[in-house]
Amino acid sequence: MAYQSPFFEGTQAQGIINNYLNNMPGGLPPYTTPSTNPYLVDSTPFVPPAAQPTPDPTVPNCEELYPGEGRVYDPVLQACVIAEVAPENTSDNDRPEEMDRDQMMYNQMLKDSSTPFGASNILDDYLIDSRGGDNTFLRFDPEVNRLGAGLPLGFNILGQFADSFTGGPNRRQNTFDAATKTLTDLGYGQQLNNGTYQVYNPQQYFNTVKDNSAGFGTNMNINQAVDSVMNPQPQVYDPLTGSDRSSNANASSGSPIAEDMSGGLLYTRPLTSVDSSGNRTRNDNNYRAEVARNIERNKRNNPYGVSGFKQGVGFTRGR
Repeated sequence: MAYQSPFFEGTQAQGIINNYLNNMPGGLPPYTTPSTNPYLVDSTPFVPPAAQPTPDPTVPNCEELYPGEGRVYDPVLQACVIAEVAPENTSDNDRPEEMDRDQMMYNQMLKDSSTPFGASNILDDYLIDSRGGDNTFLRFDPEVNRLGAGLPLGFNILGQFADSFTGGPNRRQNTFDAATKTLTDLGYGQQLNNGTYQVYNPQQYFNTVKDNSAGFGTNMNINQAVDSVMNPQPQVYDPLTGSDRSSNANASSGSPIAEDMSGGLLYTRPLTSVDSSGNRTRNDNNYRAEVARNIERNKRNNPYGVSGFKQGVGFTRGR
């Protein structure tokens, strides 16, 4: 039997009392379920300021700079880059990130007209065969590497239009001239009066440098230094130094070629030849030119003009 209050009269008052005692809606004060509470709001736990990470002011907010592009900050490149899905590693030693950067560096080297490697790669597209034999000649052609060149008429016209916005033939001419200047400065070729450029073959190059000094601290010219490598003298015991030395004070021991990976550039040739039986023999003209080229390279790279070629020893560095 429900409790009857002597202080309230009527069914309405009694209903309020019953609802309150039974914890039901309609009582005073009204009790509502959490799902119907209009004052219930979502909130996140409070984190003390000391526990919150301090953002690095030197790291840009890539999402603010490039909204919607999904860029992330690369600490190596120090730039916001588009995140790419790395290929699945096939072994624990695979490092695709470093491989990609190596490829980027290699691609930059291919286009660098200030280095002999890059210059050779650029000029390789302008080869002409006007005299044959072991001669290498180049001539600038504005159609080489032009956008749309060799494509059907419509694409060709669009390519010409786009090419004009990237500098057109003037840009390619400047690159060609810069590359040939690099070879000329190194003594690897010369500009001819008929508008062509000649890249020296090995014998021609050797003839231009053979009378130069073999480097600071030596009393030989390049011809003598190369001859000491090409024709090594027998070794004899030197009691003063306690070691073997050449019987000729101006000669070096030289060494055989284990593997020939040369000849891949415009101004180089393979150092060896292989006959039908698989026997490898040295090409003396090409080898002589490369020894001379190495002496000249070492002299350029040393502030005092030291080539690293030592009498009776050969190359001590940079070979």
